[in-house]
Amino acid sequence: NNNNKDAVPLCKSFMHLHLGIKAEFIPEDAPPQWTVVQDWSKGIDAPGNVVVVSVPSKLDPSLAPPGHHVIHAYGAGNEPFAVWEAYADMTKPERDSNADYQALKQERSKPIWDAIAKRAPLVQSGDDGVLVEQIGTPLTHAQFLNRHRGNYGLAIPAGSSDFTFPSVDTPLPGYYRCGDSTTSGIGVPAVASSGAQCANALMTVWEQLKLNDKIRM
Repeated sequence: NNNNKDAVPLCKSFMHLHLGIKAEFIPEDAPPQWTVVQDWSKGIDAPGNVVVVSVPSKLDPSLAPPGHHVIHAYGAGNEPFAVWEAYADMTKPERDSNADYQALKQERSKPIWDAIAKRAPLVQSGDDGVLVEQIGTPLTHAQFLNRHRGNYGLAIPAGSSDFTFPSVDTPLPGYYRCGDSTTSGIGVPAVASSGAQCANALMTVWEQLKLNDKIRM
């Protein structure tokens, strides 16, 4: 195996949109989440090609003020960090005041706006009904999630002979690793299963069931 950490393949990063909008901008028949593939002939990691749109306030109205919805939409791990490298050494105030950086945010977030418009065409950037508009970039990921180059996680395919995910066990009895840098890898389902497997190793089934009752699962 190649032990050079700099050679470990990484997934790309994300573009994000966080919006607060008037409720009438979301059609009644719109689902709480939808995914848009811009071009089926391209890969899922082609920049801006696959976008996921979530409107969680359709399921839980308490997530937004009355008469409003919140939207979180993102390019699904398909934004290259290299596009943003020129701004990586700037401070946030410097980026906030940099016209080129702000223009790039608008340009690179366009596929996300297009995906939102597939089911909610009234939601447009700068519209009076869009009350909160925040654009996240790979630099946002790198800053707030402490991710190297804003990456989504390790891009280690199943069965790879070059790299493997770190083992979940350690030399210390009863001390385990869990999370997206171990088995089962990246993504919420994988990370949740990693935590569940760790819990299974530490507790009996009956102890887990008692905890499930306590947290009302």
